Amino acid sequence: MLRNAVAAVAEKGFARSLIQALASVTVCIPAFSVAHAAEMRLLDSNPASAAGYQLLDLGTVSAEAVGHAKGLEDGFTSKSAVKDGSLPYFENGIAGDGAHTYETLHIVPAWGGLKTGKVISLEGQIQKGDLDHLKALVERTGFSDCLRPGYCPYNNVISLNSPGGNLREALEIGKYIAEQNFITLLPENAVCESACSLVFLAGYTRYEGFFFPRRFAHETARLGIHQPYIQLPEGNYSAEQVGQVVQLINRGVNEVTDYFLSTGIGIGFMRNMYGTKPGAMYHLSLAEMAAEGIFVVGRPQDLSNLSRSQMLSYCSSLYQGRFNTVSPDLLANLQSNERTFLTYVTGQNFVCLGVKSPNGDTWRSYVCDGSSKCLLGDFGQVALFELEADGKLSGFRDRDASALMNIAAGIDNTEVGLALKEYNHRVALLYFVELFAENMGTFETSFKRIPASLAFAEVPPEFCGQVDEYDAGLVRLVQAGLNNSGIDVGTPDGSLGPNTRKAIGRANKDLLNRSKTVIDPSLLKALGVPEDEVRGHVLCNG
Repeated sequence: MLRNAVAAVAEKGFARSLIQALASVTVCIPAFSVAHAAEMRLLDSNPASAAGYQLLDLGTVSAEAVGHAKGLEDGFTSKSAVKDGSLPYFENGIAGDGAHTYETLHIVPAWGGLKTGKVISLEGQIQKGDLDHLKALVERTGFSDCLRPGYCPYNNVISLNSPGGNLREALEIGKYIAEQNFITLLPENAVCESACSLVFLAGYTRYEGFFFPRRFAHETARLGIHQPYIQLPEGNYSAEQVGQVVQLINRGVNEVTDYFLSTGIGIGFMRNMYGTKPGAMYHLSLAEMAAEGIFVVGRPQDLSNLSRSQMLSYCSSLYQGRFNTVSPDLLANLQSNERTFLTYVTGQNFVCLGVKSPNGDTWRSYVCDGSSKCLLGDFGQVALFELEADGKLSGFRDRDASALMNIAAGIDNTEVGLALKEYNHRVALLYFVELFAENMGTFETSFKRIPASLAFAEVPPEFCGQVDEYDAGLVRLVQAGLNNSGIDVGTPDGSLGPNTRKAIGRANKDLLNRSKTVIDPSLLKALGVPEDEVRGHVLCNG
C-alpha cells in the first residue's frame, strides 16, 4: 500500500514535510475548478426517480441489459417492488431459471435501485477522513441494504459531484463502495473529475467471475480524468531520496492502475488518463462512457432533422467509444441525402448508417462496430435476387440495379467496409442502405433512436478546418463555379463523381498551379465563392 511505502521512506530519514506530503497524496485539481470540502448527506428524495432519467441506448454496455431495463422503466414504484419481482433469483445466490442471463438478472436490482433507492450525496473536494464520515453516515441512516454480509444486490445509491482531491482517500472510498455493491450516480449537470473518478467507477458487482456495472451518468454530467501526481514540497533532495521518491511514485501508479483495471475499464481509458497532463483534464464523451460500462441516462428525443456535421459527430462518437480514436475515413466516406446517411471505416467492420423512419418523421440508426454480427453483411446477392424476383428493383435504372448487385457481391466476398469503398458511388450506396432498411424484418428493434446528446456533440477536433467534400450543396456550388470558370461538368447535380473530381484537379492546376484533386478553402475562393460561404463549409466554422 502507498501509505506503508511512505512509512518505509520515513524510516530512512526523509524530512517531515516530505513525509506529510506523500502521506496525503492528492490528485491535481485544475485552476479552473473551485474546490470545497466534501459534504455528505442523505437526500430527502431520489433525483433519478424523475422523468429525465431514462436509459439511453448507446449501443454499448450490455444490449440485453439495456433492452430488459427499458421494458421495466415504468414498472418500479418502490424498493420493495424491485425485491418482490426478483428476490427469488438472488436470495440464495444468483440462480437463473433458464429464461434469464446474468445481464437481465443483474440489471433489475441495479436499475430498480437507481430509480427507487435511498441516495447519499457527496459533493466537494475529497479529503482525508471522508471514508470514516461516509461509513458513519451509512451506519447512522441504515443506508446499507444487504441480504447477507458482502452480498448486497439491492443496495442504494451514492451520488457524486466532486472536482477530486485526496487520491488515497478516494481509493479507500471506492473499495468500500465496491464491497457494499452501492450504485454510483453522476446526476444532472454533475462534474466528477480526477480522484472522483475512482469513487464513481467503484459502482459494480462481481459474482462467480461475472462482472456487471452499477454506475449511471446523466447525459449532462461530465467525467474527467488525468494523470495522478504527487505534489512535493520545495527543497533539495539527495540522489538516494530522489530514488526513494521514484519508487514510491511507481508503487502509487501501479496501485491506481490495478484499481482502475479491477473496475472493468479498458485500455483506452488508461491511455487517455495517463496521456493527459496533471494540469489538464480529459472529459469522456457519452459514447466513451458507455464503452467503459457506464449506463447513460437522460431524456430521449426523436430527431426529425440531422445536418451532415451532426451525422459526423454521431458516428464519430460511436467509433471513438469503440476504438479509442477517430478515423479520417468517417468524413471521407460520409454520404447522405434527405432520407439516408452512411459512413464506414474500411478494414474494421465499422459501418454507421441512418434512415428516416417509415413514417418519415424521425431518424433511426444501425451501427456495425465489430463487436457483434453485422446484419448488413448478410444483405448480399441472395437478398437482392429475392428482391428482384419480387419486383422491388424494377424502379431502378439498369445502371443503378447493376451497381446494387456489385455492392452485394462485394459484401458476400469481403469485409463490409472494403465492399462499400470499392463501389463508392453516392447514389448507389444510399439506394443500397434504403433497401437494407426497408426489407429488414427487425427494423423496429435493430434500428435505434439516435441520442440527441451524441448528434449535438461537437465535431471531433481532428476534423476542424476541413471541408466536407461530399456535402451535396457544396458540390453543386463547386460544379457551378467550375462551369463559370470554363471547365464544363454539365448540370450541377451534387454528386462528386469521377468527372467532377477530374474537373476539380484541373481547376487546382489552372487556378492555383498545384497538383491536387480536393476541395478546400483555397479552391473555393479561387472559384469565386464569397468568404462567408467558404467559412460556412469549413467544419467547426473555420
